[in-house]
Amino acid sequence: MRTIEEILSSGDYISGEAISRELGITRAAVWKRIEALRADGWEIESAGKRGYRLIAGDGLHSALWQGGLRTQTLGRGEVRCLQSVDSTNSEVKRMAAQGAPSGSLCVCEEQTAGRGRLGRTWVSPPGVGLWQSLLLRPQLSPEQAPLITLAAAMAMAQAVRETSGADAGIKWPNDLVCGGKKICGILLEMSADPDTIEYVVVGIGLNVRRGSIPPGLEAQAACVEDIGQRLPKRREILCAYLEAMERLMQRLEAGGWPAIAEDYRAMSLTLGQAVQVIGAQSFTGTAEDIDGRGALVVRDSATGERRTVYSGDVSVRGLMGYV
Repeated sequence: MRTIEEILSSGDYISGEAISRELGITRAAVWKRIEALRADGWEIESAGKRGYRLIAGDGLHSALWQGGLRTQTLGRGEVRCLQSVDSTNSEVKRMAAQGAPSGSLCVCEEQTAGRGRLGRTWVSPPGVGLWQSLLLRPQLSPEQAPLITLAAAMAMAQAVRETSGADAGIKWPNDLVCGGKKICGILLEMSADPDTIEYVVVGIGLNVRRGSIPPGLEAQAACVEDIGQRLPKRREILCAYLEAMERLMQRLEAGGWPAIAEDYRAMSLTLGQAVQVIGAQSFTGTAEDIDGRGALVVRDSATGERRTVYSGDVSVRGLMGYV
């Protein structure tokens, strides 16, 4: 049986009688449920004999997008659409501990304690970004897990391009960039033993609307609203991402890094560029390749040797701006 949110998700007027008949409840009970949804922030119009109509706006509730999602697994497990949460990654880890299946998802309007890579804070104000985390239980070895970050970056780059027309590219390992400014970050967290991955949480924060960029970061960050040819609804981007991610994960699990390497290199804004590696041993060089475990191969400008850079250990910055 459909929920009242799913019944209204078409955006057409639906009579109270039709809703009561489908749900098997009285008209008075329908009205009470409509009022409860309004109290939760749903915008629902009432029009005499025509009934009720949902003004979907830019909402993220699963009833607004799950019916049109073209995936087999991703976005099909347990889906939590929350107004506010400490961190979608933390919420999905809690879901994983409770046995949620691969493909489960948490998406929210606001994070109160959003996290980025290397312990950084990720500011996530309400209603202006796509703050979401995906649970995967992949058929990959733990040493291949960093490749999932690269696949997620590819999937979101494809989603942004497809839905907005913005020419998003990837700054290794986990940022999406357009016009030299960051629009998206990715945080991967994993539970594994030496031989097997139990689960991976792929968290993504995408700046969609104006107001998503923290004050003082306007020179380094941008949003889809400013760089796209059109402004898609956040749920359009979410669906496009989940569909692209499912295809890429199928290829990655079947063929490893070679199955996605060519497409990643085509989207990379780091390869071929002068970079500064900042870590225990900082150096400058030229980013030449990605290896089979997702590490960046950099030719050291001082020694000429090729050095392997792992994303968990260092930060890589372009010498000519953010990229």
